[in-house]
Amino acid sequence: MIRMLYLLVKPEGMSDETFRAECQRHDEMSRDVPGLHKYEVRLVAEQPTDTHVPFFDIGHVDAIGECWFENEAAYDSYLASDIRKAWFEHGKTFIGQLKPFRTAPVSGSDNSAG
Repeated sequence: MIRMLYLLVKPEGMSDETFRAECQRHDEMSRDVPGLHKYEVRLVAEQPTDTHVPFFDIGHVDAIGECWFENEAAYDSYLASDIRKAWFEHGKTFIGQLKPFRTAPVSGSDNSAG
């Protein structure tokens, strides 16, 4: 399983309500994207600083998105898809900045999307 994680920041001046509505629309649009096994976006409710190890600040984050792909072939299909390109165009309308990460399991294989 390939998993991509995205830290998302809304554009300056966009209301929380508009951002939430566009995140919901983006989630609905994700269901038609070829190769995409699962998509989830979660709004950041708070950024606690009372951690058990030293804290480092990454700046403000409004949401965290995650995409799952069953394998490299599915990921390649996703990248080549015109539907994915249109989905990204929608993302440009409500995502001011993002930071992507391709993640890997700590041990063994990651055969689930949950």
